[in-house]
Parts: sequence; structure tokens; C-alpha cells
Amino acid sequence: MPILEYKGKRPKIHPEAMISPQALIVGDVEIGRGSSVFPGAVLRGDVARIRVGEYTNIQENAVLHGGDIYEGSKLVSHTPVEVGSYVTIAHGAVVHGCRVEDTVMIGVRAVVFNQAVIGEGSIVGMGAVVLEGMKVPPRSVVVGVPAKAVKKVDDVAYSMIRNHALFYHRLAKSHVSGFLTYAGS
Repeated sequence: MPILEYKGKRPKIHPEAMISPQALIVGDVEIGRGSSVFPGAVLRGDVARIRVGEYTNIQENAVLHGGDIYEGSKLVSHTPVEVGSYVTIAHGAVVHGCRVEDTVMIGVRAVVFNQAVIGEGSIVGMGAVVLEGMKVPPRSVVVGVPAKAVKKVDDVAYSMIRNHALFYHRLAKSHVSGFLTYAGS
């Protein structure tokens, strides 16, 4: 599986994480216990660190990468990617230089951009674009381009987000020895 060092930084992947041999994980990346990375996903920790909590699933063709910070036209720094626990990052989503708190669902082909914060218990709808610096309050549902909050996440939806992450944990385990392998193997 392509887990590559970059400038002396090698990914740290919990032995109970499940990683596809078709995923690409580079540099300053840390993946927590029970998390899964599916085929085609790219976690590129070359310009900034990427941290992924426990029981988080990163589905096919999702991309996680650090963001850029400019002062005027000058690139001065980079922002890391921080993803909490019990998070679903669905197929084709882009999570770029931002923070995603615990128990969040990022929908299919959604984009969360530089310095945005997705509050705990939130849902980012399919195809939504969370613009640079947007702060999504906890337990919000955001949709659209650009993303706007349209309602609150109730207790049933909150449980669904967490249960979906646990479902993906079980699903990933069922694929071990198929197209996913334990990082500690």
C-alpha cells in the first residue's frame, strides 16, 4: 500500500486502522484506531499535517490536503487538516486545510475549504461548498453553493451520523483481506 515518507515525515497509522492498497497516504499524516481509508482516497501531508481521529471513514476518491495562507499575494503559511472521530467523509469529497469536529457527515462530492470549521454533530450536504473561513455551528445542516445552514441536527440525526460511522467501521472490517488491510499487518 502506498504509504510514503515525505521530507523525513512518515505517516503514523494505528495498527487497527484499515487502509486500501489503492489509497495514497503521504507525509505528516496520523490516522486513529478503527478508521478506514477506501480505494482512491488521497491524504497528502506534504505542506501541512493531517490528523484523523478514531472510527472515521474516508471513502473512495476523497482528498485531504493542507490549505494555503496568503498575506496579500504572498504565500506565508499552510493550514492543517484536522478530522475528529466518528466522521464520514463520503465519496469524492475534498477536505482542504480545515477542521472537521467529531460526529460529522461530509456528503458525496462536498468541498470544505481553507480555515473552515465544521462544528460537532453537523452534516454537510452532497455537493455543498463550504467556503474559506466559514464556521459551521455545532449540529447544523449546511447545503448549497456556497453552503448555508438550513436546519439543526436533532438527536435522531445525530445518532444516525455516529451509527453511520460505526456501520462503515464494520463494513471496512468485512473487506479486510479483500481490498482493505489492517495497517498493523
